[in-house]
Amino acid sequence: MMKEWIPIPGTSKDTLIQVALEEFSMKGYNEVNISELAKKANMTTGAVYHHFGSKANLYEVVRGEIEQRIIDRMEGAASIFEDFGEALKAAFITGLIFAVKQNVCKLLSESYPNNKMDRIEDFITNLNKSTELPIEIVLISTWRSILKGLAENQITQEQGIRLVHWVFKRESI
Repeated sequence: MMKEWIPIPGTSKDTLIQVALEEFSMKGYNEVNISELAKKANMTTGAVYHHFGSKANLYEVVRGEIEQRIIDRMEGAASIFEDFGEALKAAFITGLIFAVKQNVCKLLSESYPNNKMDRIEDFITNLNKSTELPIEIVLISTWRSILKGLAENQITQEQGIRLVHWVFKRESI
């Protein structure tokens, strides 16, 4: 997938993306105020709308970037295993560790504002082509629930990893 922009450090667009990433990661989509975001970036709301058109478009850019970074890692972890269950478990744990490290658990735990399928959901769905059971329905909800628990300090990273291991203890898929 080709990016429509190159994040040149110091540009107003890059600054807005960095501030938006921080804001959406801390507060979630609904709680982010564009006026406050622009003020934190030392810009006007007009600059936000000039570069992104809307809060939803800015969110999509920020979320898409983070999702792609996580998917790259998840794909790498999954590729090591031939067993579908082991591949998924490795992908989940790798994605979870990265999400905690980048402090994006809240951002990734929520659904897109327009109910669009996120890239991680798409990745999990496509990884499940080998089974007859649509387990991605449960796995995507589990993924978001663990991330939400981490974001709200209900669980630790270690507990999140243990939950992933627990989910993947199965007889067969």
